[in-house]
This record gives sequence, structure tokens and C-alpha cells, in this order.
Amino acid sequence: MALAVTTYEWVKAFHVLAAVIWVGGAVVIQILALFALRSKLPGRKAEFAREAEWVGMRIFLPTTLLLIGLGFYLVHDGHWGYHLWVILALVGFGLSFVTGLFFLGPESGRIAKAIDAQGPDAAEVTTRIKRILAVSRVEVAILVLLVFDMVLKPGQ
Repeated sequence: MALAVTTYEWVKAFHVLAAVIWVGGAVVIQILALFALRSKLPGRKAEFAREAEWVGMRIFLPTTLLLIGLGFYLVHDGHWGYHLWVILALVGFGLSFVTGLFFLGPESGRIAKAIDAQGPDAAEVTTRIKRILAVSRVEVAILVLLVFDMVLKPGQ
């Protein structure tokens, strides 16, 4: 039994790990958001908004950059070409990345500031939280579809 692992296999393993962190983390953030919304602890919503922004910008952002970089390497080194499943993955990645970078991360910070200024139960805060959760749920759905796309590889 050979135990040698190729560079391609290592890269693929780290690509999958990055996807697990990204998709799994997004699902967990959704669950924690529901807990934060239901919490009666003072300041819990603000704390969650700050934590979500921190995780988004310091965990999700670099992980997604690593994921896409490793993905390009795999397509190139594995001679996959840009089949339908790769194009779908790139489109889904692009939608999620742009949404996270330009809306989810910054909006989490704006929610935390609104909570500090107006209090956790202010109407604006509730509206912003509901909006970010709705957008985030759509993003999670896209991420789950990307997992199926990567596994099933339609059009190959």
C-alpha cells in the first residue's frame, strides 16, 4: 500500500477544507444569528453583529481567497478545463464573495454601530438584522448548491 500523496491531492484536500470552513461556517452563523435574535441578554445582538463581522472579514474572506486560488490550481493541474460545473462554481463563488465583501461584512458592522447608538431593540436595528439574515440565507443556499455542483459535476 503506497502512502505517497501528490501535490495535486494535497491541494485538493486543502481546497475541500477551505470549502468546509466557508460553507459550514455560514450555516453556523445562521444558527447563531437565530439564537442572538431570541436572546434576552442585554447587548447580545450587538455582540453577535461584531462577531459576525470579525468572522466574515478575518475567516471567511481569506478562506474564500484560498479556496478560489486552490480551485484554479486544481483546474489547471488536473487539466479539467472550464466545463459547466466549473463555470457554475465560479459564478456562485463570485456572487457569494461579492455579497459577503460588500454587504454582509460591512452591514454587520453597521448593525453593531446602530445597536450602540440606538439600543438593541430599535426598529432600525431589527430591520437591518432581518435584512442581513434574509440575504445571508440566500447566500447559504448558493453555497450548498456549490457543494452539490462540485460533487456532481454537471456537464462533464
